[in-house]
Amino acid sequence: MAYQQLGERTGVVPGGVNVGVVRGDTGAAILIDTGVNETNGKKVLRSIHEELGVEVQAIITTHGHADHFGANAAIVKRTGASVYAPEFDELFLRYPIMQPAMLFGGADPVDSLRSPFLLAHASPVDAVYGDGPLVVDGVTFEIINLKGHSPGQKGVLVDGVFYCADVVLPASVLEKYRIPYLYSLTDHLQALDKAATIEHTIAVPGHGPLREDLPVAIEENRSILERVLLAIIDVVAEPTTTEAVISAVFERFDAPITDAAGYYLLQPTIAAFLTHLEREEAISHEIVDRRSLWRRI
Repeated sequence: MAYQQLGERTGVVPGGVNVGVVRGDTGAAILIDTGVNETNGKKVLRSIHEELGVEVQAIITTHGHADHFGANAAIVKRTGASVYAPEFDELFLRYPIMQPAMLFGGADPVDSLRSPFLLAHASPVDAVYGDGPLVVDGVTFEIINLKGHSPGQKGVLVDGVFYCADVVLPASVLEKYRIPYLYSLTDHLQALDKAATIEHTIAVPGHGPLREDLPVAIEENRSILERVLLAIIDVVAEPTTTEAVISAVFERFDAPITDAAGYYLLQPTIAAFLTHLEREEAISHEIVDRRSLWRRI
């Protein structure tokens, strides 16, 4: 996890989650996300110390998924860094159990959903930020609304570097998981449109390689979503239960569902597609004989 310089005061520590690094006016580092766990956090700190010789003074979390803020608590303990969390998603930093609970229909989640990938250590939150300019240690970050992958996901633009969180996923991840996790498809489609308008020199996604061709990645991701939408519309030619829709889509895309985490990440994702299609008046929803039924209009 070697530090990679991007601009005069911008950089990244590549890894399973790409951690952004920005030098503030005092010379200390501002991180954008921290990674999945304490081990990841220690590697990031070591890389920054060795390459830059500075301490971390602040963390800007892009969204409330455990793999992006899982090292917050460990880094704060070692450095005293302040944590900035996005509107709405700050709830998940304070109460991490809410992420697996949401996936489990809002109920007390089964233990198999309590892995570090889905359940991080709680992170302190010192400030909640919204869209627009955010000034930290003399640096003005432009905060961009990219919600959809999570309820409050934000992108961060500084000095031409677009830290774009999980608005796009790399081809390797799309190929492996087939369908990307989403909280809201409606919002995510708008986020893709918004990301395509951001002027930047290089994009740093939350996962995968840096992109100088972000529009290509946007279209790759959008293509997957369109295929899933068409598949669902086809599946519900006749009244179909929610469970049957989910099973049919998993089968069509050969989704690698082998454990509870895989299933409960994609089950609400399919629900997000159904919500979007009903909102667009492409399908209808009704409760009949105590069953949730969907049908193409």
